Amino acid sequence: MFGAEFTVEGLSAERAVEKLAQGGVPVLSAEKIQKNAVRFRVDGKHSKKVFAILQGSCYNITKSRPIGWARAVRFLAAHAGLLAGAALFWCAVAFFQGRVLKIDVVGSGAYYRSEVLSVLTESGAGLFSPVPQEKAAITARILSFPRVSFCSLSHEGGVLTVCVEVEDEALPLVVGALTAPADGTVESLTVVRGRACVSVGDEVRAGDPVAEPAAGENYAIARVAVRYAVDAEYTGSEESARAQSYLDYGEIADLQSQKTGNGWRITGSALAIAAVNLG
Repeated sequence: MFGAEFTVEGLSAERAVEKLAQGGVPVLSAEKIQKNAVRFRVDGKHSKKVFAILQGSCYNITKSRPIGWARAVRFLAAHAGLLAGAALFWCAVAFFQGRVLKIDVVGSGAYYRSEVLSVLTESGAGLFSPVPQEKAAITARILSFPRVSFCSLSHEGGVLTVCVEVEDEALPLVVGALTAPADGTVESLTVVRGRACVSVGDEVRAGDPVAEPAAGENYAIARVAVRYAVDAEYTGSEESARAQSYLDYGEIADLQSQKTGNGWRITGSALAIAAVNLG
C-alpha cells in the first residue's frame, strides 16, 4: 500500500482527524502519542490534501513520512545509484563465478603445462571461457601423457586448477621420431609434443616418420593409426578362418571370405597403431 504518516501537535490535536474526515480525507489509523500530539496515517494520494486542509489551522504538522510501498519507492529513488551499482556488482560476480579467470597447473607433472594448456584450448577452455563441462574427456587425454598417473580438474574463485602427478620419473623418454607401423593410409594422428610429418589421409610406407621432435628437442609424444589392406589365407572352416584373422589383425573392416583350394581367403582392412612416449 502507498501511504503517508503524519504527526500533528496543538490543542485538541485529535480534532485534526475529524477535520480531515470532514474534508474528505479518510484516516486509516490514528494514535495519541502525547497529550497534545496525534499520529495518523492516510492513503498516499491524499498527502497534499492533508496539508491543504490543515494549513492555516492551529495545528502544527511536525513530521510526515511515507509508509508501506511509498516508503520503499522513496528509498529506491534516493539510493538508485547505489542499488544499480550493487546489482551490477552481483551480476558481475555471478557471471565470473562460472568463468575461467586463471589456469594453474600443479603437481609433480606441472612441467606438462604447455601440453595441458593445449588440451584445454582444443576442448574450448581458456581465459574468460565457461568452466569446462567435459572434464572426464580432458582428464583422459592428460592421463595419456608419459608417466602421468593422476589428473584432476577443479574450479574455485575463477581459478581452474589442473593437478597432474607423474610416476617413474627416472624412466627415460624414447628419443627420436614416431614411424608408420605398416603400409597404408593414415587414419588418425595425435601429436601432443613435436611436429607432424604427415596428415590424415596420406599414404605411408612402414618405417616412414609420421611425427618427429620439435626443433631443439630429441623426443616426440604422438600416436598414429594406419589403415592397411588384409589379404590372408587360412585352412579349415570359414568360421575358424574368420576367428584366426581376428586374432591376427584385430577387427577387420569390410571383411570378405572366399573359398579357395586350401581353405578360405580373408580380405578387408585393419588398423595398425603405434605410439611414442604416449600410453
